[in-house]
Amino acid sequence: MSKSKTPFHTKDYTYNKEYKIYQPLLKIHVGTEESKKEVIAYVDSGCTPCMNFCKSYVEEKELTFIQKINKEPEPLGVADGHTINADLYLAKCEIDGQSEDIIVSVIDPETFFEENDSEIEPLMPLVGFKLINRYDVVFKGKARKLELFHPE
Repeated sequence: MSKSKTPFHTKDYTYNKEYKIYQPLLKIHVGTEESKKEVIAYVDSGCTPCMNFCKSYVEEKELTFIQKINKEPEPLGVADGHTINADLYLAKCEIDGQSEDIIVSVIDPETFFEENDSEIEPLMPLVGFKLINRYDVVFKGKARKLELFHPE
């Protein structure tokens, strides 16, 4: 018989008044060891990076990271099919006291790899599967709760 696990983090979904829906948002501290700032991020299992930020958000919140990883912009596909520039950084990430190094992508919606007429609005930070795959994650849709467990 397997023993039931207790989540190390449980978060009620946050109600988005604009869209009239509940969303799984997670409070995370991101930055360097000396300078971590609180970020509220949408937990998106379809997002591939550990964390994805818009450049304007990083500038507005004055986020700092450990170091830049790439020299040239990396192509990053977004949900609507566009490919935009992304810079990759090493950063510290802390969730409920659990700290580790992650890679964050910083996208600039104003710079595309290919010309097109579409505009991409800056979006809230996303937590992707390269971070959530490090835990056992349960989206309890009916209960509107997000639970994180340490993997066995």
